Amino acid sequence: MTPRDWSSLLPTLLDFERSPGRYRVVLREPRPLFEHIGSVMLLATGRPVEGLPVAPANGLELRRAARFFVRTVMLRPGADPFTLLGLNPDFEPARLREHYRLMIRLTHPDFEVAGECWPADAATRVNLAHDLLSSPEKRADHAGALHTGAPMRPRPLLPRPALARDNERAGWWSPRAKLALAGTGAVLMAVAFLLISPIGNEGNLTVHRALPVQGPESPDGGPVLPQRAPGTLEREALQP
Repeated sequence: MTPRDWSSLLPTLLDFERSPGRYRVVLREPRPLFEHIGSVMLLATGRPVEGLPVAPANGLELRRAARFFVRTVMLRPGADPFTLLGLNPDFEPARLREHYRLMIRLTHPDFEVAGECWPADAATRVNLAHDLLSSPEKRADHAGALHTGAPMRPRPLLPRPALARDNERAGWWSPRAKLALAGTGAVLMAVAFLLISPIGNEGNLTVHRALPVQGPESPDGGPVLPQRAPGTLEREALQP
């Protein structure tokens, strides 16, 4: 950096902390901070920046302002991986490794500064951005989506078989499966009801033991023979 660049960068960094609403960060403003974002990240971690004329009295102030820029701009919700790691699309692999280490040092819970909070998912987002930009295939997909304006195709964090096993283990069912299961249960309940319920009085069969028919008795205690009509014996004798 030239002395002129430093004279523009440091006042802009302090001004952004005081009045961040004046700058359209989606358009990469303030421009001096985006153009020298690597130096801003070094200031945020408290590491020395080569050639930076910083008085010891201003060191803590600049560090606080740099961390504010990282938290509100680079880690803002919806920031793309390039912005999150402070890289240009034509970055070099060495720059990716350097910026990734700086961001992990800033956002990892082991390096938290007392009284300062980073977003809860900051370290996770940094790792995901590094994973995407480290892969040429994923980086090309992301660049193509930005160029066409189409949403990126989501990539599962777990393989499909693992996701299926987890869903089955958790008792997950699709709406169609739930509907089919409910219909099968209703049919089974109806069949069971028909099998165990009585079908009116017609369905009840009662077997009674037949009792012998007791006829009238004669005065001498013997059975009384039925009376025949006159002429019955003659007709019965004549029948073959």
